[in-house]
Parts: sequence; C-alpha cells; structure tokens
Amino acid sequence: MKLYQRYLLQPFVLALFLIWPLLAGIYALVEFFDKLDNVTKAKVPVTYLLQYLFWRLPEISFDLWPAVMGLSALMGFAYLARGGELLAFRTLGFSPSKLVLPFLGMAFLWCTLFLVVEETIMPEAAYKARFFWQTKVCKKEPKGLVLKGKLYFRGPDSFLIGKVVDPTASYLREVTYARVTQEGLPRLVIWAQQARYEKGGWLFEKGILLRLPGSQEPRWFEQIKIKLAFSPETVLVVKRTPRLQHLKELWAQRNFLLKAELPVTFTESEIAYRVCYPLLGACLVVLVLPALLLERGRKTLGRGISLGILALAGGVGLFMGAKALGDAGYCSPLLAQPAGLGAVLLSGVVFLKSVKT
Repeated sequence: MKLYQRYLLQPFVLALFLIWPLLAGIYALVEFFDKLDNVTKAKVPVTYLLQYLFWRLPEISFDLWPAVMGLSALMGFAYLARGGELLAFRTLGFSPSKLVLPFLGMAFLWCTLFLVVEETIMPEAAYKARFFWQTKVCKKEPKGLVLKGKLYFRGPDSFLIGKVVDPTASYLREVTYARVTQEGLPRLVIWAQQARYEKGGWLFEKGILLRLPGSQEPRWFEQIKIKLAFSPETVLVVKRTPRLQHLKELWAQRNFLLKAELPVTFTESEIAYRVCYPLLGACLVVLVLPALLLERGRKTLGRGISLGILALAGGVGLFMGAKALGDAGYCSPLLAQPAGLGAVLLSGVVFLKSVKT
C-alpha cells in the first residue's frame, strides 16, 4: 500500500471503529427498552435481557453493516475535506477516482472479512438468542430442537428425528419415528424418505414400517398417514428460519426443493441476501464519496455530507427494490440481488465520473 493511500484510509478506519459500536449500541438500547416490559411481566432478572442482547449482537451488526460502511467512509472523507487534504491532493493532480479507489479497496476487504465472520457465528448466535428468549423469558417448554439442520423431538411416548427442509418444520426428509412403551421399548418404528404435515396429520412417503414386539416382517409403503401428538406449530420453541441456518445448509435445502419441484424463492432469497447485503457496504462507498467532491463554495462540507447521506439511503433503497422484485417472483433472487448490487455500484461510478477533475 502506498503512503498516500495509508494517509487517506486512516480516518476511514478510525471512523469505522467509532460508528460501528455507536450504531450497534443505539440499536441495542432501543431493543432493550422495547423488550424491558416483557422481562418485567415475566418477573425474571434484567440480566436475562442483557444476555439476550449479547447473542443478538452479530445479527444487529449484520443489519447495520452497509450503513456502517457508508457512513464510516463518508465521515473519513469529510475529515480529510475539513482539513483541506482533499483540496491539496486534487491540486497535486490526483483525480477523483484515484482518491476514491483506496476507500473502495479497503471497504471491499472489510466487507469480505465481515461476510466470512458473519457466516461463521451469526446463525448459531441468532438461534441462541431466540431460544434463550423463548425458554427463559417466555418460559416455553422446548419440545423440539433443531441442531445442524436436523429436528429432534421427544414426546411422552415417542420420538422423531428428521432433516428440516422448510422453515415451518412441516416438511422433513430421512425421517425416523418410533413409538415406545412405558418401559422405553419400541413398539412401532417408521423410517421414511420424507414426511409432510397436512390436514392434521403427518404423511410419511416411501419407507418401511415395523411393529414390535413380534416377528412381523417390515412392511414397505408408498404413503401412510398417521396422527401424531404434535404439529409444526407445537414441536418447536424456535423454528429454524433461513436466517438461522448456514449457507451450506441453505444451498442443500435449495437443491432438495428443486428436485422435489417445490418453490425455492424464499431459500434463494436468503442465500443471495446473506452474500450480497454485506458487500453492499463496499458499493455504497463509491456512491457516497463523490458527494464531497462535487460541492463547491461555502458550506461545502455540510451540503456534501447531506448529499452523501441521501445517496446512501438511495443506494440501500435501490438494492432492496431489486430484492423485492426477486422475492415477488419476477426473476430469480440469485439474479435480482446481484443485479441490484451492480446497479448501486454502477450508479456510484456514474456519480464519480460526473465530478470534474
């Protein structure tokens, strides 16, 4: 990295470490007072709420990340403009693109790093936050758990294990169900390729059924419907929504839904969102920085920051509009959201080119 690039990026990095905890703290404070009434009614310690917010921090950071990156770059650039450094660089012959590109490179590096870390810790942390809230504050008994994409249920006289295919837990595959006696001995065992909940019962498809005790041979079946003691609404304290799954699990779920000829829009939307949304922060950097280079005369700094914030809001709106088109089914979310990302980046490039050297 060249000396002038390090000089330009130092305020950006400092602003990032200031704005990130500041916005996350404000977000957490608002949620603290929003949830405080629930904690008071449940008559549990306030420390429970603090523990819940701790597990919420990765998801809060994810929601705020593009705004954090855009505002950090804008504040870092504004600091340079306030001290006259930007004017000095331009007097020395530095083009607007040469001033903005170091910010773009650093922002892309930070966004990529954040994407990797977020994928590693956010799904588990978000699940722990919801599970902690439902069990400790709402005091709901956990009848079922989802761990690494598998549903584990234990009833008074039965248990079930299956891979969760959809976020409502109404569609499972590779399902094992067993009904046991009071002594814990199996009296009915079912294995099925898949099972779905419909009309008050569970429909097991393509599997075998074995009744015990006795020497009866396993019976193969194409479909069998059984009324079990639980439904998707009661089996889980916290449903494993796409936000609570890793990208690898979501991609496997998408492939299975495609083979089963089921809708994949919801799953594809979350996959694209989890990848594109953090990278949106880097694209917003290109969109907001030209605002400070475009203004001239008195009150340049104030007008430039205001214009940059408007550009930030417009960029986020443009991306979310593209996401909405994909979610509505006009095109695949795997195409719509990257296209929205490209549109934000292209808008920033056009904005940058409009700045006179």
